[in-house]
Amino acid sequence: MSLGLVFVLLCTHALVNAANDTRRCPEGFLEHGSSCYWFSNVKGSFAEARSYCQFLGSHLARITSQDEDDFIRSRASEENGYPGYWLGATDLITEGKFMWEKGCPLNYTSWGSNQPDNCDMQNNPEHCLMLLKNLDYMWNDLLCTKDIYFICEKKVSRCNCKN
Repeated sequence: MSLGLVFVLLCTHALVNAANDTRRCPEGFLEHGSSCYWFSNVKGSFAEARSYCQFLGSHLARITSQDEDDFIRSRASEENGYPGYWLGATDLITEGKFMWEKGCPLNYTSWGSNQPDNCDMQNNPEHCLMLLKNLDYMWNDLLCTKDIYFICEKKVSRCNCKN
């Protein structure tokens, strides 16, 4: 078989598979509402988690409604019972004023009791937002350098390649 024919067959196979793929979220992401979510199985600092999500063409999750919060908390509790997950907000720019990445304000919040408290047991400042299992996956602030799991989010694909 000639190399040219192999190339044509591989391209045709890829196009047929792409045309039959009706998923609106990438492999491994879960669809809810207008977003796709990926719950990591690896740990990283806030900065590492943000970079990992960017590598996947997404961003750290932003929770903007009760419905989204209910979905994320429910999934978090089903995902191996991990102790916590990074979300995409910090108060690094202005202490006490958490903002989503890209500077969007938090118009919806779901802080756990007495949170945010801005310090850990050793009085280290906590500036990054996460879900904490001990608070039933409600919001907590945490030292940004801690290695924990994370949730990536991207918008649902609007284009299906079906004729």
